[in-house]
Amino acid sequence: MEERAPYHTPAPKVPRNLAARVAEWLHTQGFTVIEQQRDTLAMVIAQWKGPLGERYDFTYSWAAGPVPEATCQLRVSWLGMAMSLFTAQQVRRLRDVRLLLTGNVRYANARTLATLPQPAR
Repeated sequence: MEERAPYHTPAPKVPRNLAARVAEWLHTQGFTVIEQQRDTLAMVIAQWKGPLGERYDFTYSWAAGPVPEATCQLRVSWLGMAMSLFTAQQVRRLRDVRLLLTGNVRYANARTLATLPQPAR
């Protein structure tokens, strides 16, 4: 009997530097992206303005070293207030980043609202 094909490849054991891929994907989502790369440190800072004037700030950081680490976080700001939607979430592949961002209910609702046709004024 044949072996079943795996549904997905397992995540690597050590977090890789995904900064370039994360920046590229965020740009396709309409974010304004700033990317910084060094030999042992990489960071992506991105912003997206929601349909109601709220601002979503997404940060991805990767650090090599004795304990390699890749994390991301998302904050939303509106009317002078700010709220963390998720912080310091460890990621190992681009798929993890996409799931964290698109799986956040507040962000997903804002994206849906942004794609709806606006009524004539």
